[in-house]
Amino acid sequence: MVVVLLLVAAGAGVLLRELQGGAAVRASGPPASPTSVLAAADQPGPKSVSLVADVAAHPQAEQVRTLLQDYFHAINTGDYELWRSTVTADQVRDTAWGAWHQQYRSTLDGNIVVQRLEPRPGGGLVALLSFTSVQDPADAPRDLPVRCLRWRVSYPLVSEAGELRIGPAAPTAALHAAC
Repeated sequence: MVVVLLLVAAGAGVLLRELQGGAAVRASGPPASPTSVLAAADQPGPKSVSLVADVAAHPQAEQVRTLLQDYFHAINTGDYELWRSTVTADQVRDTAWGAWHQQYRSTLDGNIVVQRLEPRPGGGLVALLSFTSVQDPADAPRDLPVRCLRWRVSYPLVSEAGELRIGPAAPTAALHAAC
């Protein structure tokens, strides 16, 4: 009977960790709050990029966190030049300021958590992250024109001229749902 109770408790702990996205580690401040417990007025949540414990132990964890922090800060503040410094040259070439501004003009991202880092075939890494965005519903994806979205995205991270950069995410590498 004790063994069964221990197995049930362990299973519940694993399920709870999966539902909460694992323990988050922040560069400063408290752990990220699950977006489901934030009031609508408090969305999108903290703007700092957090790392789950497994990711924080990765040798490139701080480099990845800094890159993603700059990327999301650029989006949140409308800083196209900063954004350009975080993405691959192909993305810079393919995304002029006007198109970028149109895409992110009302977007604020928060509750950003790097859930996993994996080696990428051919070099680099893949960063799996979750975050919340709020935006004018007219600027939301056409399939879900709402103010608040929860995202799960897979970004390729590649070395370009000796610097880590975010490559374009495949359309199938981004999932979203209403908050």
